[in-house]
Amino acid sequence: MFPPKKVPAGGGKPIALPATSPEPSRFPAWLSRNWLKISVPLALALVLIVMPLWWWNRHSEAWKLVLSDHIAESWVLWKQDPREPVHVAQSGATLHGLTRLLDGYADILGRDPHRVIEVWVADHYWQYWTTDTFNDYMRANRRFVDSGGKIHRMFILTEADLKNPQLTAVLRNQCEKIGADVWRSNAAAIMNKAEYQITAKAFQQMPYTETGFQSFDVLQLEDLTYYSSDFSPDYRAVGASTWFYGQTLDLKPLFNKSIAQRIDCSSWKTQVVEYLQSQ
Repeated sequence: MFPPKKVPAGGGKPIALPATSPEPSRFPAWLSRNWLKISVPLALALVLIVMPLWWWNRHSEAWKLVLSDHIAESWVLWKQDPREPVHVAQSGATLHGLTRLLDGYADILGRDPHRVIEVWVADHYWQYWTTDTFNDYMRANRRFVDSGGKIHRMFILTEADLKNPQLTAVLRNQCEKIGADVWRSNAAAIMNKAEYQITAKAFQQMPYTETGFQSFDVLQLEDLTYYSSDFSPDYRAVGASTWFYGQTLDLKPLFNKSIAQRIDCSSWKTQVVEYLQSQ
């Protein structure tokens, strides 16, 4: 459309008015004023939504299933009340948890070699150490000791256990393959001792312990008590376990020469023979 022509007063030739320029867009000015407000949400959306989706879809379905399982496990621990125990019903998860625990502490000791971490164990089921069920767990035990940790393991043995020829090999492996501080006691004798009775009574105040202290393997760390039972007859699968984070059952009174015998690993063979003959 042509601009209107202005007709001068009194007639004459009309005068053409200059065309008005279109109003400039306000978007560039608005963008320059608000680019920071826009870029931050966009960057967050990219980092928190787009990149994780891209990363997730690059992996296989099997990998996603494994990761989902780990995330679910972590979420359970995250929302867990620190005063409440974690009960694990699956055998594989129990043994994997123990192995991962010692490997984790070995990593900590590798970063801080001056730290002292000690594990105290009351073991009522030594037969597991005669099978290949504990192969990876034994490796984790050795790695923990090689990293500077200390394992004090007490085998509480029945009369039948003391006569079992496989016991000697188990005790020797504890010394040579793990480097543990190894103790043993006669179950019938130690159960009459005050130290054992006090520990057993304290243990039965904890959840899932109805069958009594003598039915469990128990592990103590500085801020953890672990115990498991329901063992399989062929010792191929460990039982359900309970993990008490931040709670400690004191097993140290059991490691007393007045109620148990400490094995001198430098001369373990002679001591084992003498001890078995004395029973």
